[in-house]
Amino acid sequence: MAASADAVGDGVAVSDHVRPSGDGPVDADRSLPPGVYRVVGTPENAVTLLRVADADGRRVHTGEVHRVPRTDLDEFEVAANPDENRSLASSVVGQLDGLACKSE
Repeated sequence: MAASADAVGDGVAVSDHVRPSGDGPVDADRSLPPGVYRVVGTPENAVTLLRVADADGRRVHTGEVHRVPRTDLDEFEVAANPDENRSLASSVVGQLDGLACKSE
């Protein structure tokens, strides 16, 4: 899926990146904060999303996982992968931080 301001629709796949279109939650029953989400699961009637960036597109490690009904995918737009915006130095530091956490 190429990054654009197009609506997501039903054609999402694992590893695609999406963001809620608009400023608030997707609906009143779900508090989905603004940000970029990676699709990590695509069960039949829903999509499982992992929040990977804040509303400004900066990479975050929140561990927040949300399940969104496929009928709500029209409330999302395609987003760029936040990992593609990182400098080489940031990527190396992130990898080293990850290794330090695993060794503890």
